[in-house]
Amino acid sequence: MKVKAYHSAHPADVQVYHDDDECPAGRDIPWWNKRPGTDDRPRCQHCVEIEAHRPAYSG
Repeated sequence: MKVKAYHSAHPADVQVYHDDDECPAGRDIPWWNKRPGTDDRPRCQHCVEIEAHRPAYSG
């Protein structure tokens, strides 16, 4: 599911943002390193692929 964008504050982590709660890379970020927003980073490729494979909502 889409969520508000967040990124890791840890300098050793990949410098991307996440916006899907099913993203394995995003889930691995400890809560104390999560920061809100994109920080002008590119979107995580896992998040892109998850969205591309999710069925469209037809309401």
